[in-house]
Amino acid sequence: MDSPHRADDGWTQVARRKKKNEKKSIDELTDAQIRAIRKKYDKGKLSQREIGEEYGLGVHQVGRITRGEARQDAGGPTVLRGRAKLTKRQVAALRRRYSKGVASQAQLAREYGISAAAVSRLVRGRTYEDVGGPRVDKGGMPHGRKLTPKQILDVARSDENMSALARKYGVTRQAIQALRKRWRERLADME
Repeated sequence: MDSPHRADDGWTQVARRKKKNEKKSIDELTDAQIRAIRKKYDKGKLSQREIGEEYGLGVHQVGRITRGEARQDAGGPTVLRGRAKLTKRQVAALRRRYSKGVASQAQLAREYGISAAAVSRLVRGRTYEDVGGPRVDKGGMPHGRKLTPKQILDVARSDENMSALARKYGVTRQAIQALRKRWRERLADME
């Protein structure tokens, strides 16, 4: 037998959930707030989700604002690519960091929340062709992040997890896998 309290609780929960998920309308924001949202996103330090939480907006609404689809007349920098995940500044910073050897492609992928393949395309200039920053050729590691002969032997002899080794030496998991395959065979032939 259903209790009347259950029905009320269900409706109350739905009402609470609706109220919690209520978002502001873009029209409720001032022009200054719109410009501030665009500037914050352009700087690349906050995600659309974080900006949305700050202003009481949904991610979709923030995206429409940053792309200039909503409130074009308010001013401020807009993202040119419709579905871009990174700003031009973020791309240039990513390229600089990779070329200086500050971070590997795998580290940058985790940090920026994109795939390692996307980072590879970015640092080679396959995507965001119009954005500055140093670029590398396919397979190039401009920062000299190649493993020393001792490190190669350590990797080949290690039973440690490939991902852990990749993080330890600042290279990709695929590089560790290729080294192990190549050098384990050579070590076996030598012994």
